[in-house]
Amino acid sequence: MQKERNTIDISAKINPVTRYVHLTYRVPDSAPDTITVCCRVRRQSEDSWQAAGIWPYISETALAYMAKENWEDGFLHGRVTERWAAGLQRTIVWNPFPFSVGKSAVNFQLTLLDGRRQLGRTETCIELKNADVVLLNDWSQVIQQRSIARDPQPGQAAWWLRRNQPGKYAPAGGTSLEVKEKGIELPQLTYPLDLRGPHALFVTLPAKLGCIELRLSGDEYPQIFHSPVLKESYPRVGEERFWRWVDMDRQHLVIRQPYRTVYEYEDRFRAHLDYVRLVPLTPEALLELDREWGTDGEKRLLAGYNEPYSWAFYEKLESPLRHWESVLPFAEAGVDLIDTQIGRGGSTMVFETRIGDQHTAGTFGDAVRGKVPTTDNVGQMQQYTNTLATQMKYARQLGMKFHANIGATNCYPGTPLESRLSQEHPEWRIGACLDYEVPEVRQHILALFEEALLIGASALSLDWCRYPDAVKDKETVTSFFRELRALADRYGEEHIDILTRFPAHEDPRSRFFDYETWITEQLIDYLCPSLNASSRMGNDYFVDLLNFDITRYVELVADTGVKLLPDIYGGPDKMLPGIWFERILSCYEAGADGVYIYQCDEPLHAFPETKRYVQQVKSLGALRRWRDRELAAQAHYSKGAYVTMPHRLRYGFMQVWTEGVKQGPVELLVDGVLRNYCERPPYLLTNDRDIEDGRHVLAVRIRDRGRWLEQDVDLEIHR
Repeated sequence: MQKERNTIDISAKINPVTRYVHLTYRVPDSAPDTITVCCRVRRQSEDSWQAAGIWPYISETALAYMAKENWEDGFLHGRVTERWAAGLQRTIVWNPFPFSVGKSAVNFQLTLLDGRRQLGRTETCIELKNADVVLLNDWSQVIQQRSIARDPQPGQAAWWLRRNQPGKYAPAGGTSLEVKEKGIELPQLTYPLDLRGPHALFVTLPAKLGCIELRLSGDEYPQIFHSPVLKESYPRVGEERFWRWVDMDRQHLVIRQPYRTVYEYEDRFRAHLDYVRLVPLTPEALLELDREWGTDGEKRLLAGYNEPYSWAFYEKLESPLRHWESVLPFAEAGVDLIDTQIGRGGSTMVFETRIGDQHTAGTFGDAVRGKVPTTDNVGQMQQYTNTLATQMKYARQLGMKFHANIGATNCYPGTPLESRLSQEHPEWRIGACLDYEVPEVRQHILALFEEALLIGASALSLDWCRYPDAVKDKETVTSFFRELRALADRYGEEHIDILTRFPAHEDPRSRFFDYETWITEQLIDYLCPSLNASSRMGNDYFVDLLNFDITRYVELVADTGVKLLPDIYGGPDKMLPGIWFERILSCYEAGADGVYIYQCDEPLHAFPETKRYVQQVKSLGALRRWRDRELAAQAHYSKGAYVTMPHRLRYGFMQVWTEGVKQGPVELLVDGVLRNYCERPPYLLTNDRDIEDGRHVLAVRIRDRGRWLEQDVDLEIHR
C-alpha cells in the first residue's frame, strides 16, 4: 500500500452523558470527494488491535435514516465514508462500551484512505475513566432465581440465560436474557440496585427479531424496546438506545416480557435483552440535558389522538387500572387535549355503548412481515372494563381536556368489526362507508355521540379525514355539524367543544368540507386540517403528509375563537426531529394556535426517543433552541444524503434528508432520469407509475458551495 506522509491532528472529547468519545481531525486539502476512515483501538496493556465501534458525527435524524449496512460497517469493522470533506474538520463518534469497562488507557488509531492509498494516519492516547458506569449484563444476578435457567425445559416458565453467543457484541463473560419457547408467559424479573442520584440509562438488544419491556420499580408503566424508529425489523447490532435520565435512589430495574411476544406474528418473535448501562450524571451534565430538552418559555396548545383499540391490541388488559398506563404518557408529554377514539361509524364500538354494538370479539391487524396478526385483547378490553368512563376519569385527574372521538365511518364489511346496522342495511353504505345523506345514518351517529355525553363527555370530536370516501356533497357534512352542534348545546351547563379533523386543501376531497361555514356559524371549536396515508393528488401522486400550506386556515380563524391545530402526523417514519420540528415551527410561526398529533399514542408508547420529541412540541422556545443548535452543527456534521425508506416508496413518496450542507436545491434522479427538482426542503420522490418495481439507483444531487455533489442510493420499490 502506497503511503503519503500527511500529518493528521486529532483531538478527543468525551461526552459526559453518553461517555462516547468524539474524535475530531482535519482532512487533507488534497483528499478526493470520497474517502474511507478506518479506526482501530487497543488497550495500552495489550498488543493486538481491533476495530473500533464508530459512526460519523451526524444528527439524530440522519442516524435514524442510516442504512443498516453502513451502521455495521462502522460499528463492526471500524470504517466510515466521508464525502466532500477536503480541508474540513470531521468528527467520528466511538462507543468504548463494551470494549472497555471501567478505568483504562487505550490507543486509538485513525487512518484515511483513498481506495487503498493511504492519505494519512494518526494515533492518540485516551484515558477512559468509567469506573463509575454501571453495566448490567450478568442477568444471573436477578432476584427471582427460580425464573431463570441455563437451558429451560419444554413448558418451563423460566427466562433463558444465554452466555457467550457467537457474534454477540458484549463484554466477555456477560449474558443475555431471552425467551426460549413461544406461547409461554414468564414472570417479571428484578435486577437489584443500590444507586444514588441522577443517571442516564441506555439499553441494548440483540440484533434479531424481538423486544423487551423495562421499568424502574418506582414507575407506573413500562417502556417497550424493539427495532428503533425507521429501522428494519431487527435492532442494529450493538446500538444503544438512550432511554431516559432519572434519579436512581432506591430504584430497581424490572424486566417484563411484552405480551405481544407471547402470541404475535411468528415463532421467532420473542422477548430478549442484551445489556443496560447506567451513567451517573454530574451537575454540569444535568444542566446540559436541561438546556437540550427543557420546555420553558412560551407554550402552544398540544392535542394528541389516542386510540385505545390499537393500544389494547398488544396488551393483556383485564382491569380498568391498565388504562392508567395508556393515558399517563400523554400527561407526561404535556398534552393539553387528549382526543380518544371510541369507534368508527358503522363498526363495532370500543366503549360501553348500548345503542351501538360493543366490540367484544377477536379481531385482526395489518399484515406484518407477510403475516396477519389476530388478537382477543381488544374484545377483552370491552369485556372487563368501561373504556370511555375510565379513560375520561384518568385524563381529567391528570389535568387534560378529554374529547370523545368518533371516526366518521368505516363499516369493515364482512369482518368482526362490522356493526349490525351495516349488516342489516347494506343499502345505507357506499362501499365500506356509511352514507351520511341517509337520515337514519345521521341519527345513529348522533345517538352514539349523545350516549358519550350521557356517560360524561364534555367535549366531542368527529374525524372525517381517515375515511372520507363516502362524502360526495359539502352540504351533507355541514348539515351534520349543525345537528351535532344542536345536540351538544342541549347538554351541560358549559359549552361543549367540538373538534374536527378533515382533509386539507391539497387533497381533492377537501372540496366536500366547508370549513369556512363551520367557522362562520360557530359549529366547531377546533379546526384540524390533515393529510394522511389515503390522501392523493389525482390517481398517481400522493402528497407529503406534513407540508401543506396553512395560510388560508390562519386567516379564517383569526378573531373567531376557533383554534387552528394543523395535524402534524405522528407516524415514526416522519417523527424525527429534523423533519418534525421544522414543520411544527413553521406552523407556529405562520400563526397556528398549536398542533394536533394523529396517532400520538404510537410515539408515546412505542419509542423512548419519540416520547422525548413529543415532550418538546408545545414549547416554542425549545423548538427554536433546537433549530439554533442544528444550524450551528451543520458545519460540523458529515456531509451526505439519507433516504426515509430506501426499499419502497412509502405512502407513494420518499423523503430525502441532506446533512452537513446548507439547505438549497436538490435534484433526484432514478436510473439517470431526473424525477424531481426541489429548491428547498422537503425533498420528495413521488411514486411515478412508470418507475417499475425492482432495483434502481437513486442519485441525489445536492447544491453545495457553488458545486453539485452527487451520492447514489440503492433503491428497491415494492408496491
